[in-house]
Amino acid sequence: MKTMIVADFTVMKSTLAQLAGICAAVALIMGVVMDTMAGAVAAIAAMTPFTFLFSLCAYDEQNGWERFRLTLPLSRRQVAFGRYATMAVLCAAVALFSLVVGFLVVAVASWASEGLGLSVPPGLTWAESSAAAMTASALASIAVILAACAVALPLLMRFGMTRATRFVPLVVVMALALGVGLFSDHMPDSGAVFGFLQWLEAGNGTNLVLFA
Repeated sequence: MKTMIVADFTVMKSTLAQLAGICAAVALIMGVVMDTMAGAVAAIAAMTPFTFLFSLCAYDEQNGWERFRLTLPLSRRQVAFGRYATMAVLCAAVALFSLVVGFLVVAVASWASEGLGLSVPPGLTWAESSAAAMTASALASIAVILAACAVALPLLMRFGMTRATRFVPLVVVMALALGVGLFSDHMPDSGAVFGFLQWLEAGNGTNLVLFA
């Protein structure tokens, strides 16, 4: 399993560096536009692992590594656990990376606002984007991505990257429909939902931690 983890990260080293740079740039733009760094941290934590997973599976299929691994003295179970371990390690590292980026941006913005008297978006200061809010958003995003990987990985390993992309959206929609059907009795009525949407539209949603 350790060998598989090292092999995965070695193969995707350059791609992972590019993803980190792209996600950090996107998160900075999102932080300025949405006026909250908590949402930007959540975006880094969500985008990087999921993009990494599909890029890695596409690389495996393109270069025939899926068939080659079956010739090694490894069972399918060991191969699957190795890929799950890779994603677990990556998610932990990405969560830390997203928090470092978030803390760094907020620290610099707060220093520019308080120390230099410059005008910066209020959402990029400690008053609006606290360490607790950014940590909560990062952990929530990682939890969602791990759940998504748990659904996507079996399909990717069973059908391959090309065919699995046809089934992943179907499985997600079915899971959502099943969830709505099972928990519909516990969901708020339409009036409460409409009131909540109006509350968000009034601008109060910028104070929420984004968990997507």
